[in-house]
Amino acid sequence: MANSKQSSLRYQIINRELRRNDYVKTKQLVNAIKNYVGVKVSEKTINNDINDMIDDPVLQAPIGYCNSRKAYYYIDSEYTISKFGLKEEDISALTFYAQNFNQYKDYEVFKDFSSAIEKIMNAVTIRKGISENDKAKVIVQTENSSVLTGNEWIPKIVEAIDTNSIIELEYKKFGDRDSKNSKIHPYLLKEDRHRWYLIGMNHKGVVTYGLDRIQELKILNERFIPCVFDFEDYFRYSFGVTVEGAAIEVILKFKPLQGNYLKTLKIHSTQQILIDTDKEFCISVKVQPSWEFYEKVLGYGDNVEILSPASVVKQLKKILLKISNLYK
Repeated sequence: MANSKQSSLRYQIINRELRRNDYVKTKQLVNAIKNYVGVKVSEKTINNDINDMIDDPVLQAPIGYCNSRKAYYYIDSEYTISKFGLKEEDISALTFYAQNFNQYKDYEVFKDFSSAIEKIMNAVTIRKGISENDKAKVIVQTENSSVLTGNEWIPKIVEAIDTNSIIELEYKKFGDRDSKNSKIHPYLLKEDRHRWYLIGMNHKGVVTYGLDRIQELKILNERFIPCVFDFEDYFRYSFGVTVEGAAIEVILKFKPLQGNYLKTLKIHSTQQILIDTDKEFCISVKVQPSWEFYEKVLGYGDNVEILSPASVVKQLKKILLKISNLYK
């Protein structure tokens, strides 16, 4: 597949010459490229380009070689590299997703897909005649994050989950001096705010491990029989990955302007609108008020007020008092 702007152009020229003529000799292609781009290439380069076009899984160019004429030709006279099985809207979609896929290219688990995406993007480049500058143009900018330590464990964890294999790991919590050894039955990989977590089970029940705190991990030659467990239901009332305490209804009052944002993007899946006027916007959420919940509420600053229950209001006041004491 084309790996540069120059090779993409050569493919275009080879395709054009084969479309215009019944038979084309290698020397003719050398001259055509020289006339079109002002660069002289060897006959070996042309032959390699043609072989690449034939072998490429996307283009699959039906190029034949006539020994008597010592020239190349299209076996399928209707073929052109501008047609490789994708409609215009398909190409636009691939371009969009491939460009945005770039933010995940450094994640070990996605590296196997990177080469496939690159091949498709090269084919799209040929199809649309996109220049290098056009390819670099950013039309959608997603939220980027640094690749965290620990993401290299993802492929092994996926393998263990898929094969129901027990995992043994060395885990060191933030703040602890020493790591601890654990054996778990892995069930789920969960992402929360750009961090990945392994959710599994041991003799204590459901356990959660941040991948960035795993020191060592190995898959044991031991299988486990997975139990039926609804993790979607398990995390239903959580804010993030912390699941503790009973789920309770919390009433929050927002300023009307902030309410507009919450109507288009809920603070939580259980959100229900109670009041929506030009003076106030009130909602209820059923949650387990973990530290992630309070962190989320604090992020709204003076745009939000917790109305009930009293226990949640009291806890937020304690947090605000500690924050206030930092600035005395």
